Amino acid sequence: MTTQEFGGSWTQQKLNIFTDYLNAYLTVLKNQKFKKIYIDAFAGTGKITTKNGQEFDGSARCALTAGKKFDFYYFVENDSAKATELQNMIDNEFSSIKSITRVYCDDANERVTQIIHNIEWKYNRALLFLDSYATQVNWTTLETIAKTHSIDVWYLFPFSAMERMLPNSGEYKAYEDCLNRLLGDSSWQTEFYKENPQLSFFDSLEDSNDFYESNRRIKDAKPEQVKSYIIRRLKTIFPCVSDKPKFLKNNRNSRLFLLCFAISNESPKAQKIALSIANHILNR
Repeated sequence: MTTQEFGGSWTQQKLNIFTDYLNAYLTVLKNQKFKKIYIDAFAGTGKITTKNGQEFDGSARCALTAGKKFDFYYFVENDSAKATELQNMIDNEFSSIKSITRVYCDDANERVTQIIHNIEWKYNRALLFLDSYATQVNWTTLETIAKTHSIDVWYLFPFSAMERMLPNSGEYKAYEDCLNRLLGDSSWQTEFYKENPQLSFFDSLEDSNDFYESNRRIKDAKPEQVKSYIIRRLKTIFPCVSDKPKFLKNNRNSRLFLLCFAISNESPKAQKIALSIANHILNR
């Protein structure tokens, strides 16, 4: 058995938020003509054991055990041992709905993109969970999701991982490509960095170029500013994004992730319902 050992109370908080929305989503759409699809891009094994010994159901199992059902389930897991265990769980415990499930051992970006391109979104709606543990999600994948106009997405943004790639000194070149891939462009450079006011003296020195170039910018980004920027970026591709994302913190009160909610549906009515439910859960 492959044990997933990570997280803490924030992991349960994340899953509670997501599961509450999942149940509400199925209730709201139960009488709609659309087929309902569930996509889990980092599905794991279906079970989680935290570092402090807590055990609970992962997102895949939460979706499969929900009182109301989706019409189809897609699970993506890049780790072959975990994907195999997830498939075995479905075979043994959910055999009655095995025919409407697929488990893929694959890169999340590539497989989610392929799944999306193979579905006729005029007749389908989906709930997608992007529960990455680091910077795996490409901005281009988010763009593909948004273009369906049919998917509600919960995105666990890797806040702490991104913060570690934004050094105070302004020496971010080593992480530039990763940050551009994660955030979609290089606008973060002017958003999070400013000219170092202490270097004005060196502007007049003939031999200061090397020193100046490596020290001319310093980080200027408070957590709330970074959060606001992430939401603004999501709003450039999604027609509706919650302004109430949730910081998930460890027991030292350090910000680990930012749980974001976005709606690709362009219908004002659909947006209003989904956003009302999501914001209510996030506020609670």
